[in-house]
Amino acid sequence: MDTGTIEQRYQDLLAQLNQAMLANNHQRVPLLRRIMAHLGHPDHYYHVIHIAGTNGKGSTGAMLASILRAQGYQVGRFSSPAINDAREQLQCNGTWISPAEFIDTYREILPVLQNMGLTASDVSIFEWFFLISVVWFRNQNVQWAVIEAGLGGLYDATNALASPQLTVFTKIALDHTAILGPTITAIAQNKSKIIKPHTTAVTLADQHPEALAVLQTEALNQGVRLVTAKHAQLTVTGQTLTQTVVDAHSQLFDWTQLTVGLSGTYQLQNLRLVLTVVAVLQQQQVNLTNSAVRRGLQQVSLPGRLTVLQEQPVIIADGAHNPDGMAALVASVKQLLAGRKLIWIVGVLQDKAYPKMLAELLPVADVLITNTPANPERALSATKLADTANALLTPTFMTTAAMQRQPDLLTATTITDALTQAQQQATSNSAIIVTGSFYVIRELQQAGWPGLSQ
Repeated sequence: MDTGTIEQRYQDLLAQLNQAMLANNHQRVPLLRRIMAHLGHPDHYYHVIHIAGTNGKGSTGAMLASILRAQGYQVGRFSSPAINDAREQLQCNGTWISPAEFIDTYREILPVLQNMGLTASDVSIFEWFFLISVVWFRNQNVQWAVIEAGLGGLYDATNALASPQLTVFTKIALDHTAILGPTITAIAQNKSKIIKPHTTAVTLADQHPEALAVLQTEALNQGVRLVTAKHAQLTVTGQTLTQTVVDAHSQLFDWTQLTVGLSGTYQLQNLRLVLTVVAVLQQQQVNLTNSAVRRGLQQVSLPGRLTVLQEQPVIIADGAHNPDGMAALVASVKQLLAGRKLIWIVGVLQDKAYPKMLAELLPVADVLITNTPANPERALSATKLADTANALLTPTFMTTAAMQRQPDLLTATTITDALTQAQQQATSNSAIIVTGSFYVIRELQQAGWPGLSQ
């Protein structure tokens, strides 16, 4: 079978899968648990770190996988969303699943479903990716699997996992409120339901207080420890657009001059969580040397999170797609790009809290170029986003936000058009920031910009 044929078969298979989002259907996880049992419990063959949260799952998962790989373990990683190719979501030792492996694993699972009286279309595309990942990891003899929840926790496909070694919670904030609920407490309650007996739960010491209270209650109910690194102090001793050097101390860990291959002030919170997880694994007698931790953190890369695409003028891409993510990106930009003229290219999906996202970035924008992401069903038009920005820019808002001046507002039909306009506006002292949605990052990758492939 030639490669072209395999690639075509893979694309045909993807197109056939049930595209429905079933993230809020309470019957899905029990069904998936039955399927996992019929598959012989593939997740019993390796240690699992299950990660949930609103922001930081990708960074936290990437750092942990990189550390485990540096120790010499075979490491599977299941993450979402993909930037360009859906296969990015399934990786073993940093390498995507191949089209042939994807097809073979699908064909391994399908007869099991049929024996249960199910058809391929009874399983949604995200559920298929989850099932293929856990079976592929078993077939690849992975020793550790780092698995991110897709949406929420309670009804997420990944909640079909048996008790993981660790259950990790990154920052919980407002996102997907129509599905998960309108408050931090409601969202945390949904995500907390991945805590299972016989696991250890780990979260941020500075988790949102309402979320932390929910996690503490659920951990108590399940009879498991909830670990946080109290009195954690991280001091940045060096920072560039591509890496950060920190000293990190708490009751659980003590590190000096750690070099992390990620930048952005928001990564410090994720790093604190990762170092807490490392401390817990070492307490559990997992073979994880300090040199492997240092090497893994130095080698980590995460496309689409403060990724430098070009140095002159500086162009940065970041997949911030909710208010909390945008606030974190703005804080990083203010620190890393202080004194520069900031040109923002922003495209968002209409189901996101884009007025709040705009409220975060407008105070630090000299130019805002809106564009329409390439997602016909969910994209917000560039014109509507620009209108929303314009409506926000009242004298009251500008005074409250302590804005120096009103930014120039431009619209663009495509990401290529937006970048052309941005570069026309740029000087040697400018920086261009592309953000708002992973769909925008995907378009950049498809347009051939470097640094956005795993």
